[in-house]
Amino acid sequence: MKVAVYTAVIGGIDQPKVAPVQTVESNWHHFTEPPPAVEGNDRMKALWYKTHILNNTNYQVAIWLDGKVQVTSDDFLQQILDALGDHDIAVLKHHERACIYQEIDHIEHCMKKGNQYLLTRYQRKPIRAQVEAYRYFGYPKNNGLNDCCIIAARVTPRMQGVFDSWWHDVYRLDGFDQVALQYYCWAAGVRIQPIIFKPGSF
Repeated sequence: MKVAVYTAVIGGIDQPKVAPVQTVESNWHHFTEPPPAVEGNDRMKALWYKTHILNNTNYQVAIWLDGKVQVTSDDFLQQILDALGDHDIAVLKHHERACIYQEIDHIEHCMKKGNQYLLTRYQRKPIRAQVEAYRYFGYPKNNGLNDCCIIAARVTPRMQGVFDSWWHDVYRLDGFDQVALQYYCWAAGVRIQPIIFKPGSF
């Protein structure tokens, strides 16, 4: 199986990181330059790379790591592939919540309390309108929540369609990527498998 690992460090958000040699053979791709013709901040430019990891059809599985992820174990990739199994996508399990509606409630609650980190990221994003649109189209409660800092997906036409819709939502509609991925997988009939790592893996 041919596996590609992608990460992007654009601007000064994070610093490039070196991972231990892995037990799984893979090709790593580190991006430090912004993609062409993508407007917005450095986070949005890195998000372009995240949502386009399935474009290279020379690979069977593509893995994304946010720039903040420091891999510390040699079986890190093997754990991801084990979680993926025969499924189409696996994403790091969210450490607290299991519902996109709960996530937006939480973010809005914390912003009202003055959380500067969340205010900076979400105050001007239409996060409530986004999930209410998903609710209108039938997205169910308690359908899972994942942290999109670590993703593995099969390079297939169906998943490429999911990722294309994901990018359109977060770029053209200014959507919140973490909840958008949940919706577009659900809409395509794809179940996200949770990745749960052994302690000390990253």
